[in-house]
Amino acid sequence: MTGKHFFVSTARLENFSDGVFTIVLTLLAFQFKVPKLSADLSMHQNVQELWKMAPYMIGFVFSFIFVAVFWVNHHHLYYTIKEADSKMLWYNIHSLFWITMMPFAIAMVGDHPQVSLAAICLGVVLFMASVSAYFLRKYSYIKSKLVDETLSYDSIRGGLNRNLTAIALTAAGIFTGLYFVYVSYIIYFVVLGIFMIPQKLEKKK
Repeated sequence: MTGKHFFVSTARLENFSDGVFTIVLTLLAFQFKVPKLSADLSMHQNVQELWKMAPYMIGFVFSFIFVAVFWVNHHHLYYTIKEADSKMLWYNIHSLFWITMMPFAIAMVGDHPQVSLAAICLGVVLFMASVSAYFLRKYSYIKSKLVDETLSYDSIRGGLNRNLTAIALTAAGIFTGLYFVYVSYIIYFVVLGIFMIPQKLEKKK
C-alpha cells in the first residue's frame, strides 16, 4: 500500500510513543552512581562525596524536563492531527530515535560537564530531535494535510516557527560549545523555556 492510501488512527501511534517516552524517562535515572559514603569518614567528607553527584543531578533534572517538554509538545501535535499514514509512522520513529539518545548524551555531560565534546554531543541530540520534530510536523500539516481542518493557519505556522527557532538556537549552542561550554548549556535552557510555554491553538473563523 502507498502512504497516501493507507490511513490509520493516531491512537496506536500515540500509545507506542508514550511507551518510548516512559522508558527514556526511566533510563535517565540509571545514570546515577551511588556515592562512596562511609562511617569512617567525617560528615564533611561524606557531604563532599555526595556533592560529586551534583552534575548528575543537574543533568537528570534538565534531561527529565526536556524529555517531558518533548512529550507534551508531541501530545499537542497529535491533538491537532486527525489521522496518520505510513510515511508519518516513519517520521514519528525518526523523532523517537533521537529522544532515546537523550540518556546517553546526558550521561556524557554528567561525567564531563566541562568538556566541549560532551556539550556538543548533547547539542547534536537536541538539534536532531528538533529537526525530526519539525519534519514530522511539516509532513503532517502541509505535505499530507493530515491536520484537523478546523485548525487555523496561524496555529499551523506558529508550531512550525517554534520548531525552526529551536533548530536555530541549538545550532548556535553547538557552535558555542566549541569555545564556551557553559554558555551552550544556557542556550539549551532557553530552548527548553520556549517550549515550556504552551502554544495557543486556534480554530478557523
